[in-house]
Amino acid sequence: MKNNFTKSNLTGNKGFSLLELLIYVAILAVLVVIVANTFISLSRGSGQSQARSEVDSALKFAAELIKQDIKNASAITTPASGGSSSSLTLTRGGATIVYDVASGVLRRTVNAGAPQNITGSNITVSSPTFTRVENTNTVFSATDISIQIKMTFAYNSTSPSWNYTTSLQSTVNLY
Repeated sequence: MKNNFTKSNLTGNKGFSLLELLIYVAILAVLVVIVANTFISLSRGSGQSQARSEVDSALKFAAELIKQDIKNASAITTPASGGSSSSLTLTRGGATIVYDVASGVLRRTVNAGAPQNITGSNITVSSPTFTRVENTNTVFSATDISIQIKMTFAYNSTSPSWNYTTSLQSTVNLY
């Protein structure tokens, strides 16, 4: 038998050198880092967007519910004339309605029943202030009553990419 391993056959079947292998691994590592950073930033942006959406939705719902109750109220008990309070008590259609915040949750209580949570567990409400503003028109002997509403809504998360806080500031006239 003849030996088929000649010098020309061995040089034609050359593999990767160590330097080439290191360059390929370095290029691959850079590409993996770029792709990973892209996915992380997309995830962070998605979290921020979801937190913003939930907080804004809760704020709009709470504001609209409070505004409807104030506009249709026959009387507002708390806050008293010219004062401020962390809760709002009003009478609407013969029912007494109370808005307050307990443990970061905005609540609505009707006729001393069980409180209904207006905001969910993902939203924290703080610094509620209801201020009564009265404008008296002496010519017509009429008093216009408005309630100024201020409170802060925040997404309840420890992750910095999910942090979002906004404030509700509105004034509603009692009709």
